[in-house]
Amino acid sequence: MTVMVLVVYLHFLGVVTLFALLFAQILLFRPDLTQSGQQQLVALDLAYGAAATLVLITGLARVFAGGPGPGHYFGMLAFHFMGAAFLAAALLSLYPTRIFLVRRRALRAGRMEPLASATATRLVRIQYAELALLLLALWLAVVMARGHQVGLT
Repeated sequence: MTVMVLVVYLHFLGVVTLFALLFAQILLFRPDLTQSGQQQLVALDLAYGAAATLVLITGLARVFAGGPGPGHYFGMLAFHFMGAAFLAAALLSLYPTRIFLVRRRALRAGRMEPLASATATRLVRIQYAELALLLLALWLAVVMARGHQVGLT
């Protein structure tokens, strides 16, 4: 019981941290970032990945080790859509991560290349899409928690 309370707490903490880090990335990002700003963006992105991993691990622990059990969740349509939204956000986040890491390598090599306008626009759109998907996943979690049994059976 005490362990599951800690797991639930870490899950909620991970969700809040995930949103905070994504908002920070959105607010910090500019195509003409300084070297310091780009380093901060990479650090935020790495922390974002760690928070997403925490949410995933603690979420799976809640499904398989606590509460009503996997059968309860797997029968809920909202659970499947929530997982799909979270997975889609995770997959979308790979593109910005790749761009940030490539730019970090260039900075370490002493090259400060400006970000192409099309790439900057794509990064912003992807980050907003991630935010929308995470908000959808959060809403679906609330739907499940309130006991709305829109199921697959």
